[in-house]
Amino acid sequence: MSGYISNLKGFKYPDAELIRYFFKNHLNTNPQKVLELGCNNGNNLSVFASYDYEVIGVELSLENVENANFNFANVYGFDKFKFINQDMREFCKSAKGLKAGVLLIPNVINYITKSDFITLLDNIIKNELIESNSDFFIRARSIKDHRYGLGEQIDDGVFILSGDEYSGEKGIICSCYKEYELVEILKSKLNLRDFTLITSENLNVKSGVYIKDSDIIIYGKIN
Repeated sequence: MSGYISNLKGFKYPDAELIRYFFKNHLNTNPQKVLELGCNNGNNLSVFASYDYEVIGVELSLENVENANFNFANVYGFDKFKFINQDMREFCKSAKGLKAGVLLIPNVINYITKSDFITLLDNIIKNELIESNSDFFIRARSIKDHRYGLGEQIDDGVFILSGDEYSGEKGIICSCYKEYELVEILKSKLNLRDFTLITSENLNVKSGVYIKDSDIIIYGKIN
C-alpha cells in the first residue's frame, strides 16, 4: 500500500470532509457524472472514480492536470476521466450541457472575487452544467481565517494579500465568507436546500509560526 501511495504525483489523499460527505450521503451507491472545479491533481475525484463515476475535473495549473492524468491512468488504472486545463470561470462560461449529477467546489473560491463567484454560479445554471436535484459540496474560507484582513481590501471580505508571509499566498486574492452570506448566495443562485453546514478550524505550523485555517463546509442538494 505504501508503495502505491508513493507513486502518486501531487496530493496523496482526498479532503477528509469530502470523504465523510461521500459516504454519509451514500454517493457510493449511485455512480453518475461528477464535476469538480479546481480539482488540483484529482485527489478528491479519485474517491468518485473508485466507485465507477465518470469524473470531470477543471484545473488552472497545467502541472496539476498532468499529474491527475498520470495518477488516474498509471497508478489507479481508471478509464472514465477527463481533466481540463482551464480557468474555472472561463470553463463555466463556455461549456454547455454537461449535466453532472454531483458538483464539487472545494477550497477554490477563496482565490476569486465574490462577484466572479456569483457569475460562475449563474453560468453553471445557464449552461446546464448540472442536473436538477444534483448533489453539492463546497468548502470556502471563513472570516475567522488568519488571512482575513492581511492586505488591501478590494471588496467586503476580499483582500489582495500583502501581509501573509507564511501561507505562500502573498500577492493573490483572498475572499473570506460569513456563514450566512455564503448560504444566501447558494440559495439564491443554485437553489441550495436540504443542506448541512459545518466549520473546520485547524492550527498549522508554517515557517515555525502557528496560524489558524478556518473553513466553511456546506453540502446538500442544488437546482
